[in-house]
Parts: sequence; structure tokens; C-alpha cells
Amino acid sequence: MQPGPSLSRAWPEDAETIAAALADWETVRWLTAVPWPYDVAAASEFVQLAGVDEHAVRLEGRLVGMVRAGASFGLWIAKDLQGRGLGRRAAVLALSRRFLTDGGDISSHYLIGNDRSARLLSWLGFRPLGEVRRWSRALQRDVRAMSLSLSRAGFEARHGICLQTPRLRIDRVLAADRPALDRVLALPDVACMMPCAGFGLDEPDLVEGALLPPLRLMARRDGVVIGAIGFSADVPARLTFVIDPAHARQGLGQEMVAAAFAELVARLAPEEVVAEVFLDNIPARNILKNLGFQRAEDLVLQAVGRDGPGDAALYRWRPALRA
Repeated sequence: MQPGPSLSRAWPEDAETIAAALADWETVRWLTAVPWPYDVAAASEFVQLAGVDEHAVRLEGRLVGMVRAGASFGLWIAKDLQGRGLGRRAAVLALSRRFLTDGGDISSHYLIGNDRSARLLSWLGFRPLGEVRRWSRALQRDVRAMSLSLSRAGFEARHGICLQTPRLRIDRVLAADRPALDRVLALPDVACMMPCAGFGLDEPDLVEGALLPPLRLMARRDGVVIGAIGFSADVPARLTFVIDPAHARQGLGQEMVAAAFAELVARLAPEEVVAEVFLDNIPARNILKNLGFQRAEDLVLQAVGRDGPGDAALYRWRPALRA
């Protein structure tokens, strides 16, 4: 599998890379806010003033573009890496983070004739509002552009979390999934391992939504529900997961949780994630360990399927320092 892009802040040492990428006229002529010619001094000023909604797009550590996802959306990818889907993935990551903190609509535009940008914005879910005039710093004149807008609902409808692993499909919960999940949670081998905080679908927002916490994701194998993952809206976020014992001991739990957790981290960039697990739940503890969680505190928890409190632990995950 080819590595995907990641997002970070831009750093002062990125200025030369940014300047080199924007020395290409075919890139800059479609970017209304970028002057021409573009030099290292302009790139250094940009890095210094860039806000938290300006993300450096990196591929295996190399800065390959920038994406802005604040009140307005903008994106560029270095010319030699265009056409590989890096911009689409970077845009989904950046927009997911933006809607996590602000549910308001996002504006954007593309210059008439920029068919690549038009296709990307349409794919993301932006709706055209009408033709406008924009000042182009590179061209030093007004140019024709199409104004667009993106709502959270429009983005979620197209880009809610939907994953395909070698054996599983992991995506949104449907109302029809309630009986299947309730059956799994009622099994004695599951009920004794689930803390009383619960894992049900009592909150309406947890059904048929797969973009932002709190959320549940359902894992299916050949169309059959085999497990579920939960991610809370708390700070720190709380990870929960369950697998049908009939599908245990096949590595499906690790496959399910690893894929879902990696996507949640990539999209939402949490500073910390925690999970509570009973000490006798060895499979769950192994899954957490393999994901980089560390045992942090000893706890005593209740479970519906236990006669009394059980020894447990709080596991904690924090990201490594990133460029």
C-alpha cells in the first residue's frame, strides 16, 4: 500500500521547499493569493503568519503542498506529485479537522478554466454559488472565478469514515444495526468485559453518522456485523471496541481497531486518547499495546456482566512528536 499524506504545521525550514514548488507558473497562475514571482522571502513570511488552519501536506516527511481549511478552503500540491490523489486525501483530513472545531459553512473558489480544481471541489461536496470576479496577485488583474460553499452535512454525506481492510468494511452505523449490536453486547463473554459506561446506540447522533465524535463505526465481514468501535467527544477522547466472540481469535479485532484508530488519528489529530479495559481482557490489552497505548493507571470498574467490581487499567495514547 502506498503511504498517504499527513498534515502538520509549516516550519521555518520549509520556506525553501515552498518557494521552489511555487516557482512553477502553471501552479501559481491558478492561486489568486500568491504573488509572482514567488521567492524564499515570501515563503518565509507566509510560514511566519500562517494560522492553525494552514496545514503543511507531507509525504514521508517531505513537504509536498499546503491546504487551508478555515473560513475558506484552498489547496496546492507540488507539480511533480499531482494526479496521485494526495490533494484529495489532504483535503479530507483538513476539512474533517475544521468541522471538528467549527460547524459553519466553508467558502472556496476556482478560476474559470481550472478544471482540476473544479473537479476536486465538486468531489469534496462544494456547491457552486455563481460566477464572481477575483483579484489575482500573480496576474495583477481581476479574473473570472466560480464561488462555492461547503456545509458539514454535505461533506459528511460524501466523506464520512468508510474503510476497507483485507477482510472488513468499517463504516457508519445504520438504524438496522441496533439488534445486531445489542445481541453482541448481551452475550455473557462480552457483557463481563464492557465497563458500565456503555457502548449502546442510545444517542441519535451515533446512528448514521461517521464523521465526528461522538461516533460509532460498525465492522462487517461479508455483510455480517462482527464488531464495533466507539470514539467519544471527551477530552481526552475515549476509545471503546467490541467484537462478536464468534469471530474472535482470527485477528479481526486487531484489524478492525487498528484501521479505525489510524483513520481517526489522521483525521482528528487528537492530543491524547484513553481506553479502559479489565485486566483479564487479555485480547483487548494486546490490541491497545500494539497500537502504542501504555498502561497509565490502575482502576476498579463495574460491568453489567460481573457480580462485582473488577480490576482494570486506564491505557493512554499520545502521538509522537511530528514535523
